[in-house]
Amino acid sequence: MSKDVITGSARGQVSARLLDLSLGGARLHLGTSLEVGAIHDFSLDLGGETVWVQAEVKRCQRSEGDPGHLVGVEFLGIDPKDERLLRQYLDRA
Repeated sequence: MSKDVITGSARGQVSARLLDLSLGGARLHLGTSLEVGAIHDFSLDLGGETVWVQAEVKRCQRSEGDPGHLVGVEFLGIDPKDERLLRQYLDRA
């Protein structure tokens, strides 16, 4: 049996509240912190439509008055179909 240290990562689902949204990114309220610079996949529920984006965490700070965190993300990748849905949602808002 090898005594080498094996590292890896685990994926989990964390609920979030969408506070602000643009074509380039979003501000979220999460119950947990995320590491600045980390890249994650996010699903956004936009009026019944689910949009998937890959985003980099640009900032994360404790939320005042509750145990959550305010997280700013910049979108890095989005499927063209999901980008159309996001544009349509933003145009209606």
